[in-house]
Amino acid sequence: MRDDLRAKIDGLPSSPGVYLFKDRKDKVIYVGKAKSLRSRVRSYSREGEPLPPRTAVLVSKTHDLDFMVTRSEVEALILECNLIKHFRPRYNVSLKDDKKFPYIKVTSREPFPSVFATRTLKQDGSRYFGPYTDAKAMRRTLKFLNDIFALRTCRRNLPLKKPDRGCLNYHIGKCMGPCRGDVSPGTYKRLVHQVCQYLSGRMTDLIRDIRSRMEDEAGKLRFEEAANLRDTLEALEKVSRKQIVVSSRSKDRDVAAVRFRNGCAIGLTLKVREGKLVGKEVYRMAYEGDAGQAEIEEAFLEQYLAATTQLPDEILIEQVPEGMPVIKRWLRERTGREIRVLSPRTGKGAELLKMAGENASLVLSQIADAEKGGARIPAAVRELARWLHLAGPPIAIAAFDISTIQGAEPVGSRVYFRNGRPVKSLYRRYAIKDVQGQDDFAMIKEVLRRAWAHVEEGEEERPDLVLIDGGKGQVSSAIKGMLEAACSEDTLPEVAGIAKRLDELFRPGRGEPLQIPHDSPALRLLQRIRDEAHRFAITYHRKLRRRRSLRSRLEDVKGIGPVLSKRLLSEFGSLDGIGKAGPDALACVAGMSGKKVEMLLETLKGQSEEGGG
Repeated sequence: MRDDLRAKIDGLPSSPGVYLFKDRKDKVIYVGKAKSLRSRVRSYSREGEPLPPRTAVLVSKTHDLDFMVTRSEVEALILECNLIKHFRPRYNVSLKDDKKFPYIKVTSREPFPSVFATRTLKQDGSRYFGPYTDAKAMRRTLKFLNDIFALRTCRRNLPLKKPDRGCLNYHIGKCMGPCRGDVSPGTYKRLVHQVCQYLSGRMTDLIRDIRSRMEDEAGKLRFEEAANLRDTLEALEKVSRKQIVVSSRSKDRDVAAVRFRNGCAIGLTLKVREGKLVGKEVYRMAYEGDAGQAEIEEAFLEQYLAATTQLPDEILIEQVPEGMPVIKRWLRERTGREIRVLSPRTGKGAELLKMAGENASLVLSQIADAEKGGARIPAAVRELARWLHLAGPPIAIAAFDISTIQGAEPVGSRVYFRNGRPVKSLYRRYAIKDVQGQDDFAMIKEVLRRAWAHVEEGEEERPDLVLIDGGKGQVSSAIKGMLEAACSEDTLPEVAGIAKRLDELFRPGRGEPLQIPHDSPALRLLQRIRDEAHRFAITYHRKLRRRRSLRSRLEDVKGIGPVLSKRLLSEFGSLDGIGKAGPDALACVAGMSGKKVEMLLETLKGQSEEGGG
């Protein structure tokens, strides 16, 4: 360790906090928490004491460090979780794709609350349920709730000044029609409360409440209302019967298990509510080097708890981590109640942990088999290797495209295919930063340089084949861009270009283009990948142009600049949304004075009248 870095460590305070190790490019490669920053960071540089291999590599790559002091160990724990999520440091154990986990949001500041999916958590007083690692299962849950409770799916500002005639959902019995004034806010909020009971796993309370209301309505001779409640009750009881009873105890539990192998770890939680197994969530984690069981389990527990919005009475884990006292204090401060974290060795709890562990092992094995190519390689992929003269089938293909109109708002895209199928979690978009004017070659070079830098840093998967939308010039520019980011030419993948005009294929070092028969599955696969890259790029390009157009119209208003226009669009989504928001809602946006609100609404009204004329 360098002398200047040792001096910086010696100057660290003895306070609790978070420390960040940075590499020579000033990139954060590790985030850690400490009860005493000076003592903890000094432990990395003690002479005469050999470090574990992974820690030794981390220290060798550390060129600078930063730190943040906190008031307590609990604050340090919270800050560490947030920074790991933000920076995704290479040498931390971190959840993959946790920024994309969806939640179900139930709004609370409206007379007729909305229930919908979101990937953004806001401190807005709403209730959030999740995260859901299986987005399809979450959508099925929302559909089920909409079918039996008939809540609105629109995002209109209700109640309306003048009752509406109702949308299609209302007329087919899928909405209670709050826009028509057919349901009171009190009745509607009671239904929303029942939705929250369902999402919280409170099925017993929910079924009891609905049965009581059904009997009450029947007693008052309101047979139509009683029949509707009967249908809801039957649907809920059907779901409840499908849930597996795993315990006679009524306490809610999350049962967590971790399994790991070769840089990939799976954290799995079983959700037990009112003694019934109601579902599971699977989290994939990444780690570098020889991370141990205890480190991976503690990292998963902390990050899982940070992401979860509805915490149970008990959490069962296989091994209690060293930092458990701090974690318990954090949970107490966060929830205002005592949450027990246990590691049972016998009884029903041990059986549940075994079940969670077996499920985690199964998921890990499935992932390992898929990544080793255990899945069958499609004929089109095998044929592609033959036509392009590759050493083996290109299992992973990354395709790049550029979209621009006369140099305006240029963007790049990358789509990713594995075994001939799209992997949308690996799609990427790039706003061109360094190129001015219409220069496709320079744009391709910039995008490939930036994309390959992430591959070289180990942040992105390394494809077997890079496909460029274009001919010789584009292929040559792509290789130049990757070489600027690559450690050596030997690390580059195979590269090919496909021209739109005649579907000719270009390979480096070959003077003449390759021709693949038009009825070949290999060519159809390349065309599909190229078209997908083009679609993805042009969609992003249109989005930027539309956003720029909206911002320019907002910036016509005196006093509203780029920052404020971006803030307004972020809050209300569109000009139409801004116009419908009303003066009070607009005034709540930071930077919006009463005068600006008045001028904005007048401008939008004028633009609307011009458009109508």
